[in-house]
Amino acid sequence: MERGLGRRMESRILIAGRSGSGKQLTSIIISSKRLTLRSACDSDLDTLHKIIFSDSEVMSQAFAGKTLSRQESTHFFKNYFDHDGNGKQLGVLVLDHPGTIIGFAGLVECRVLGRKDYEIGFVLARKYWGKGYASEIGIAQIEYGLGDAGCERLLALVSPGNVASKSVLHKIGMIHHSTIETETRGTRDLYVTQSHP
Repeated sequence: MERGLGRRMESRILIAGRSGSGKQLTSIIISSKRLTLRSACDSDLDTLHKIIFSDSEVMSQAFAGKTLSRQESTHFFKNYFDHDGNGKQLGVLVLDHPGTIIGFAGLVECRVLGRKDYEIGFVLARKYWGKGYASEIGIAQIEYGLGDAGCERLLALVSPGNVASKSVLHKIGMIHHSTIETETRGTRDLYVTQSHP
């Protein structure tokens, strides 16, 4: 696995657009060669709804496997995204040049193995599939999670039919642990990686 891509940059602040009067500050969670994972701001919701949450092909492989209405997108965005830069929720994934939102990623609490762990994940707009961005942010999340975030192990849950994401998980060094049934996402292949003393 290529190292050195995931860097926490707590001191760097980005200014993101906000509809209405002014700008909203965001914090960088992870920075890699081409990507930045940052905290969310209110204006991100419109873009994420358009390129991710309302796209049936993208959402067929994520979460419950269905698109979200605008109201569901708003609820999900407000409750599961990192709005304060804590680094242990979903963040907005930005392609550094030209600064375009391409999806979301981040560490999310996960208890499928009977204890508090964190799951890595990445959901990219279709336009950005097949360009190596999933592998890049996957590696960066592992480095961040096992390093700065202090996790002993990280998990990934993927739909058994999602061959592309499973290939990425293998490529970034995660190992298939088991196939499980989840309450909200159905059958999922579970992948694991651990810190090494």
